[in-house]
Amino acid sequence: MEALKWLAIAALSLAGAYFGHRLTGDWTGAAAAGVGVALILSMLVNGQWTIAAVASLVGVYLVFTALGEGPRRADKAAVQTQAVPAGVVQDAKRVLLGLLSKPGPVASAPRQDAPSPVPQPVARSDNGNTIRDCADCPQLVVVPAGQFFMGSDLKKSSPQETIDAREGPLHRVAVRSFAVGRDAVTKGEFAAFVHATQYKTEAETSGGCFAWAVNRWESNRDFNWRALGFEQGDDHPVVCISWNDAQAYVRWLSQVSRHSYRLLSEAEREYATRAGSTTTFWWGDTLSTDRANYDHTAPDYRGSRHGVGRNATVPVNSYTANAFGLYNVHGNVWEWVQDCQHDTYAGAPANGSPWEAKCSADKRVMRGGAWVGDPAGLRSASRNWFTPDFRFNASGFRVARSVGKPN
Repeated sequence: MEALKWLAIAALSLAGAYFGHRLTGDWTGAAAAGVGVALILSMLVNGQWTIAAVASLVGVYLVFTALGEGPRRADKAAVQTQAVPAGVVQDAKRVLLGLLSKPGPVASAPRQDAPSPVPQPVARSDNGNTIRDCADCPQLVVVPAGQFFMGSDLKKSSPQETIDAREGPLHRVAVRSFAVGRDAVTKGEFAAFVHATQYKTEAETSGGCFAWAVNRWESNRDFNWRALGFEQGDDHPVVCISWNDAQAYVRWLSQVSRHSYRLLSEAEREYATRAGSTTTFWWGDTLSTDRANYDHTAPDYRGSRHGVGRNATVPVNSYTANAFGLYNVHGNVWEWVQDCQHDTYAGAPANGSPWEAKCSADKRVMRGGAWVGDPAGLRSASRNWFTPDFRFNASGFRVARSVGKPN
């Protein structure tokens, strides 16, 4: 009979340890609950009813106190919240305090003026295809994985249209899914970065920005992203931005969003521009001013002189988005990408990653064409490059980050 009593005590102690672990999410809680149950049952077997009752109340109080304070790790806090509602914990603590007449630990109220260490996330859109990681972050579009032929087929060059040799050889590239800015980074988004960091662009610290003056490019010491020689709203693309300035922005964005932001690779930029198309532009082979923002007074390219020119940037969501939901992938502003200069695609990565090895010169690639300049520069395959500190009033950028796993 005595052996059965101790077997029962052992079994109930194990049960107490199990529920102690479930409630606290910690093996320390399991051990304490198991030992506590064993001691209380031993007292009851020996007729020590009063001590057993007091020990039970103290044990319950300690368990609920632990639950109220919560474990320090976030994953345990989530388990605890599901196990015991906060109101139940507080009510139990008040009852036990009254019974035992002992002051319990009281959590200090959070300071109302304490800054939040992480910007509040902004929910995805209803279709689940767009992301905004923080209030000041650019809106992103998730681009699906796929394969495409990058560049131009040099064999298709004709007397009427000579294809740039830098766009060959035509080669297949496989691209993983990634998130990309729906638009180029806007003046308003860049202003938030400057306000938060007091950053000075290279145009502001090193002699201004190049601008088109009548019939040639000239450096203007007074021009920078704030002042360009034409009017801009906060919804226009930020310009007079160097590759180095763009890198500073994505580093800041990575810190505030806790995601690894970056510039697109050159392959990602062309893949996102084409959006499944194989034509000169994502919509077809002809160009007109109702499709994109460019200098329509430049030498004609497939009807590019038809329409009305803007002679400045336009809002980033102007015109029609391509099949991936991206705006102004042709024209408005040249966009910096991560890759450095290579005169051909011979030896280029086939996985969509940026090509930063064995560079031809200390230059970085730009894509997309702009509101000023040759309309042929808007083609999906067109590429150009400048030194990382170069900036002009048609140079901007678009951001990207990985998806599908923590960054």
